Amino acid sequence: MRLDRLVDADRLTALLRTIAVPVLLVGEISIPRAESTESEFLVALAVFAVYALAALFGVRWVVSGRRRWISLLAADVIFAGVLSYTSGGGYSQLRFVFLFPMVTAAFRRIPAVTGSVVVASIVVYIVQAWPHPTRAHHNGGLSFILVQTLYLAWIGAGMTSLSLLLSRRETAIRRLSAQRQRLVAEALTAEERERKQLAEDLHDGPIQNLLAARHVLTAGATADPEGTEARAHAAITETVAELRSAVVELHPYLLEQAGVAAAISQVARNAADRAGFALQLELDESSSGVHDRALLRCASELLANVVRHAGAAQVRVALTHDAAFETLSVSDDGVGCDPSVLLLPARPGHIGLLSLAERADALGGSFDLRRAEGGGTIAEVTLPRYPG
Repeated sequence: MRLDRLVDADRLTALLRTIAVPVLLVGEISIPRAESTESEFLVALAVFAVYALAALFGVRWVVSGRRRWISLLAADVIFAGVLSYTSGGGYSQLRFVFLFPMVTAAFRRIPAVTGSVVVASIVVYIVQAWPHPTRAHHNGGLSFILVQTLYLAWIGAGMTSLSLLLSRRETAIRRLSAQRQRLVAEALTAEERERKQLAEDLHDGPIQNLLAARHVLTAGATADPEGTEARAHAAITETVAELRSAVVELHPYLLEQAGVAAAISQVARNAADRAGFALQLELDESSSGVHDRALLRCASELLANVVRHAGAAQVRVALTHDAAFETLSVSDDGVGCDPSVLLLPARPGHIGLLSLAERADALGGSFDLRRAEGGGTIAEVTLPRYPG
């Protein structure tokens, strides 16, 4: 997640840097200057344009990292100095270019880096403005440079404060996110504990009593296959099968014994038997992570939703993984589900998908619901394989 935010910041910064090229050119052409340094400025702007385009296209292929964007910030400060010097020194309208690295550094949310960029920008401004020939041609040149330096310092202090504020807010968000994940994990553990206890109670109590009653009825059912005892024997047999299926749903012992792929396969086959749809399984047996139990619950919820609402003839269940995430996909050719249901307020009896989405988000993953081409629904749950 952190990497995604860095890449987005790189893209926005690279785009703004590229847009600055025509803006700087128009500004230079629109404001006449007495000194003849236009050719030097155009050369500097051309080099800056190449650098801006390289940075823009480089974002797509180069992995973002602190060393890379700090190098770009340093280059931005240097180019600000070169462009300002070739455009008139301390009196150049391009002195405002020094604000660009300050602002982009602030949104990196690292106050120490922002402060360093501010100091570097001020130093480069003074270094390029102080010896520039235009200072000798203006009355109060020294005062002007000092005032501009104070402005830069004032704005830089604001950018550093903003960076500090954003950094603290991000830290608080990360802490709250970690607490949320922990609470969800604890809730899942408590739920599994209760499910396991209920499954054991059903197995050791009602199911055993029914099996004993069926055993008593076996002789009579054999003697008269059409009699009352035979019908009672058949009813008990069917009830025992249903209770055993419920026990499996409550606490899938197969998850502990054979892994998440086998457990999802069992849940999917049970759903296919109930609803009568054709089932396609594509389960990676090597897939395993810290949230396997939650992933299995998601599979149960999605398949239950298919059984209740989809009216599907074909259902595909896939489980894949990469280095960081596990992805469960359940797709069907049924009536389809409007993805906007995730944006609507929860209603009694209609909170399954919303709960699933919230659970995935709380565990550091994601939930995606979309219509399939040709009809039906595709639901994907992605959860991290390792603790966040």
